[in-house]
Amino acid sequence: MNPVLHQRDSRFVLFGLGVDKTSWRGVGLLAAVFFGSLLIAAVLTPPLYWLVQLWHDRTGSANAQWLLDKGVDVYFDRIRMAAIVLGLPWLMSKCHLWSWRAMGLAFKAGDASIFAKCWAGGCLLIVGLAILLPQPVWLTGQGPSFENINQGVLIMLTALAAGLLLGFLEEAIFRGMILRLFYTASKKPWHALVATSAFYAYTHFKVPTSVWHHVAPGVHWDTGLFVAFWTTFGITENFQAAQFVVLWLLGMILGTLTLRTGSLLPAIGLHAGIVSAMFFFRGAGLGDTWWAALALVVVLGALVDPKSRIFPTTPSA
Repeated sequence: MNPVLHQRDSRFVLFGLGVDKTSWRGVGLLAAVFFGSLLIAAVLTPPLYWLVQLWHDRTGSANAQWLLDKGVDVYFDRIRMAAIVLGLPWLMSKCHLWSWRAMGLAFKAGDASIFAKCWAGGCLLIVGLAILLPQPVWLTGQGPSFENINQGVLIMLTALAAGLLLGFLEEAIFRGMILRLFYTASKKPWHALVATSAFYAYTHFKVPTSVWHHVAPGVHWDTGLFVAFWTTFGITENFQAAQFVVLWLLGMILGTLTLRTGSLLPAIGLHAGIVSAMFFFRGAGLGDTWWAALALVVVLGALVDPKSRIFPTTPSA
């Protein structure tokens, strides 16, 4: 039995509570930000779209036409993301997560090496899948391609930057913050790990394309509510089991890394490596194959094994 998954660690418990105390306060605050952002986007999406239409009708602007060519769900998503970004500082202040140390980013000797190893591990995972898939990306024309060395270097640097940015942002939110919210509410760490990973997978499902076939054209006063509904329940339409399971397993791995080491850096490194390699290969991914699920099960099994030497468990200070 792995103590990391069964014994609570004071580093992940919020609100100054002891390891024997639980509180759903943080989960309630998260729900307020999540559903509040949906409501704000639902209300503001139609008038914003109408303003762009008015701009186009009055001026015939090419920029306005370009904006109108965007789907209304894109407007909704941008407004919602803006609301979440504005809500996160409030959530962080309520949970006393204002410092890097509080979120698991206390830098110390050896962290750069660990980060680099995790980044390389994420890259190797995608490379392995790119080679072993039943129809490898090398045969589909989706693999990496560039005309000269300069273009190749630019693609690699862009992939690296994209991986680092997305890896940092998602891990800071999901493992730095949300994992701690569920951890504080749970009696067992593995409960929090499962819940956080399920939420992580759920948030990657967007409004299904199929639902737009049954909607009258144009943007109406209730269009924002329609998008809000399908943003919340779109996962039920044409549910992709493999994609959900793979994302859930990835969340479990990233969360286990964080709990074992007490640091966000390994999770950021692994996540960044995966995204960088996916960007570079332009077609190799994690979300559409059971082969990826099998590979992630093997990785997760190695991490949850208490005798595993991949990452030594760092005890609470």
